[in-house]
Formats: sequence, structure tokens, C-alpha cells
Amino acid sequence: MRPITFLVATTIVALILSTTGASFDRWEQIKNLKDEHIKEIAEFAVQYNNLIYIRSLQLLKVQKGKIQQVAGKNYLLIVAAVTPEEGHMVHLYETLVHESISNAKELILFRPFRGSTPTIKN
Repeated sequence: MRPITFLVATTIVALILSTTGASFDRWEQIKNLKDEHIKEIAEFAVQYNNLIYIRSLQLLKVQKGKIQQVAGKNYLLIVAAVTPEEGHMVHLYETLVHESISNAKELILFRPFRGSTPTIKN
């Protein structure tokens, strides 16, 4: 794409987003944490982490979540999970998953959660 065509296209997109009230690149609270797609994202994070670290975490629920519209979407989730080897003790994890426009998922972050709010803020 030629630079001038790209500039015109991005300007049009920016105008559409500004007039429709859509927020791009800002973190927003996820209103329905029980949504099937949110559960799917959380399950992907837990299962992928299990694959990498040879663990057997099991997702219980999504505790908190934020979403960011980028080229695709970023999901910042606080998830509760249990480990059968530890007597089903519940642990909280902070996870960041990027989902591309083509719905491909990438686990960016998965770590124990230590706090009361997600580390990425608006």
C-alpha cells in the first residue's frame, strides 16, 4: 500500500472510531465474565501454560477482566485455578492473551497474581 493511501485509510478509520464512540487502544472492564468467549480465552491461557510447564491446572472461573481493542484484542484476565496435586488448593493467576483478527491466540503473560487490581491500567 502506498504511504498516502495508508494515511488516508487510517484517517478514515480514526474518524469512524471517534464518531461512533468506539475506544481503540484503551483498556475497558469486561462486563460479562461468564461469557463463553471469555471462558474460552481463559481456558486457552490455562491449558497453554499447562503445556509449557507440564502442569495440571484446572480453570475454576474468571475473577476480573479487561479488554483492549488493538489489531485484534488483548484480554487481561485474573483467573482462579486449582491444582489437583496440591489438594485442589485455589490460586489466582494474571494472564494476558492476544487474539488476532483471524482469531489466532497467543499467550503473552501467565503468572501468579499478587494484588487487588490488574497491573495494566487505563
